[in-house]
Order: sequence, then C-alpha cells, then structure tokens
Amino acid sequence: MAMSKVHFRAEDLISILEIRELSLRSKILRARKKSDKIMIVLHGRGDSIHPFFHIDEEFRLNDMNFLLLNARRRYGDGYSWYTEPPSLKSSLEQVRNLVLNILCDLVKIGFKTENIYLLGFSQGGLLSSDIALHFEKRLGGVVIVSGYFYFMPRWRQRLTLRNLKTPWLIIHGRQDDVLPISETKYGAKKLMAAGLPITWKELDKDHSMGERDAYLIKNGTRKHALGSK
Repeated sequence: MAMSKVHFRAEDLISILEIRELSLRSKILRARKKSDKIMIVLHGRGDSIHPFFHIDEEFRLNDMNFLLLNARRRYGDGYSWYTEPPSLKSSLEQVRNLVLNILCDLVKIGFKTENIYLLGFSQGGLLSSDIALHFEKRLGGVVIVSGYFYFMPRWRQRLTLRNLKTPWLIIHGRQDDVLPISETKYGAKKLMAAGLPITWKELDKDHSMGERDAYLIKNGTRKHALGSK
C-alpha cells in the first residue's frame, strides 16, 4: 500500500491488537497531526505501559504515533516479557515472533518499515534489539535506554543489507546500579563490529529514563536518523 502520508484508522490498529490478543494490554497514542511514523514502546521487567501514558507529551513529537505494548507474564507488581534462564531462549522467541507479526501488520495497513521505530527500556531494550536483529528490513530506528543484550547463536548470519541500515541509539547511565554500563557497552561494541550504525550515549544518571533521554530521542527521530548529531 503506497502512500506518502499515513493517517491510519484507529480501527485498523485495534483490529490488529485484537487478533494478536493484545487489545487489553496496549494503548495507542495518536499523533497530533498527520503522520507516517509510529514508535512501538516496550517497558522493563516488573513494569507496565502505565508510566508511558504521556510519552507523546514528554517527547514533544507531534508527528509520531505511539503503540504501547504490555507484557503478558506477571512479575511482582508488574510484568515481564520473558522468563530467565534456562528457558529464556524459547520464551524470548515467542514474544519476538509476536512483535514481528505486529510489524508485518503495520506494513499491511500502510506504514513503511523505515517509519517504524522500536523503543525499549531495560528488559524492553533487550527485546527491541532482538527484534531488530531478526527483522530483515530497515526500521526507522532502534532506541535502547538503560538496556542490555542477549545474543542468539549465529546472530551475525541473520543480518541483511537492509537491516544493517537501521540506525540505533543506545543510552545508558554511568550510575546505573541495576545494569552495569560496562556490560551494555560491551554489547554495543559487538553490534558496531558487526557493521550496525550505533550511536552510544553515556549520561550521568541511574537506571531510569528522563528528560535528557527524551531530548536525544526527539532530536534523532526528527532528523529521521537516530545517529545524527
């Protein structure tokens, strides 16, 4: 479906979420003006979509639609996207396939892949990176805030000329006491070595996402290149 601007019908997206059994675990934030861009937001472990209900206002991106997805697995007072080892691999594959299907559904209702963004915080960052590495086409961008990585066997062999063009923005806090910056930095270097366009940003912050993260993300998506300075 070719079109220069997509002003999708909410019913189409709601229908997608119902088919994927996510209608009660998601929230759609419509752009304030006609837009062909959409960002899928994935929360961290023990969290939910609720803290992101006003992400459109915080980012001040009037031309970005947001799709907030909530994990299904209960974890404490919140939710988790996948289980821990030894069943992490199979658990991650299930949720990855779910989001990959949503990406394909978005294309069917008119979104171009290069206008679809992934934003993951903490555990959602791992999921975002895993999805991007398994999606064969270029995305608008991948944003990982205070996240980490899990590299599947032979992950480099799955890279294509198209998904190698997806820009990545990885933001991490020097004072993060949940996920040490050294481990995330090591993963980012592995992605760089594989040829992915990575922009690495260190901030003086803890395990959180705030105004400075929003500023970096907003500037990157406005330029349609998350690696832009």
